[in-house]
Amino acid sequence: MPKVVIIGAGFGGLGCAHTLAALGETDVTVVDAKDWFTIGGCWQFVWTGRLPSEQAIWPLAEAKLAGVDVRLNTRVARLDVEAHQVHLDDGSCLAYEQLVLSPGIVGDPASVSGQHAALDIFSFDSLPRQQAELAEFVAAAKAGANPTLLVAICGVPYKCPVAPVEIVCLVDDALRTAGCREGARIVLSSPVEWPMPDPAKPVLTAKLTERGIDYLATKPLAKLEPGEGGGCVATFVDGDTLEASHCWAAYKQSAPTFVREAGLTNERGFVPVDLQTNRVSGPHAESAFCIGDCCTTMVGAKPHPKAGEFAWQMGVAVAQQIAQQSEPLARKGACIVELGQGAGVLVAPDFTQVLADPLNGKPSFSIVDREGPDGERQKTEWINGYIRTIFGEQARMFAAGA
Repeated sequence: MPKVVIIGAGFGGLGCAHTLAALGETDVTVVDAKDWFTIGGCWQFVWTGRLPSEQAIWPLAEAKLAGVDVRLNTRVARLDVEAHQVHLDDGSCLAYEQLVLSPGIVGDPASVSGQHAALDIFSFDSLPRQQAELAEFVAAAKAGANPTLLVAICGVPYKCPVAPVEIVCLVDDALRTAGCREGARIVLSSPVEWPMPDPAKPVLTAKLTERGIDYLATKPLAKLEPGEGGGCVATFVDGDTLEASHCWAAYKQSAPTFVREAGLTNERGFVPVDLQTNRVSGPHAESAFCIGDCCTTMVGAKPHPKAGEFAWQMGVAVAQQIAQQSEPLARKGACIVELGQGAGVLVAPDFTQVLADPLNGKPSFSIVDREGPDGERQKTEWINGYIRTIFGEQARMFAAGA
């Protein structure tokens, strides 16, 4: 068994470590800057007031990783891919024969002038502010102030393509629940025509239209400036402007600094990898893999979507390669887009045929409405499936309040 170092204990890193541990391969070290695990699918339950933030995290020390050396609260200072070494912030160094990069992504607030003032929808640390700003927005609508919320996608690809749609629908639901939807404006902007694979566009744009949510396609954000009476003024690349009382943004994303400084990223800041193996493209392919949000690979002419479930499956596949196990490749996702009042849309992409035959295989997608309580219930079941796998049957399960 080669000495394996896994950087990152999110979906991808845990999927890889969990599989290696289950196979009895024990020369594995996992490094993570945090000591807790979270699932992004829990976050909307926090900022909408249905779940305390502490209930959306689980201690990584309790993960079921028998025989794995887990280094928590440990940051990577730099990678030396020539020498096969990971240098840590405490001055120590980990040597490896196989490196698995799964550090996630970082948002770049400097990518758009003034964007640092906008709330980052993909930061766990933003949740208290997001909950407070939702309350402010609803209060302004109740007071007849005609507030506007702009949710701006500032770069593609980004983690969880459906998240911005889910966010604006849940804000709409909060307004309707409070009896003050009329007069408040909700706007979703995107730098491209539509930020996720077909056939999601006709179904989800119809949901936006039904709720009176404005969708601005092909509207790259150029800058944000303070508004005269508070809030901000958004200027798009085409010169159009929008005044908003609140702005939430999906920042442009890229690999963390230590990965970029190692020379492993492309011009967009992601690590290019082979579709079938997740081996890093270039001279270090024999000793390095990259999985999850940090990597990029193409499905035909389009980038492979990013999602926690895909990261987990990449981690499992990489572990099987390291352990020299031969298993059929699978790449299926299932995501519930919450729409409010318990309803949701199930988006289920399947890239298995593409992995089996990258030149001729075609991805497939299904999309199904889940009315009534089914949407929230299915999301809860999906989250708890991973909690059981990672932390065991005795772990605290996810349960949202009303």
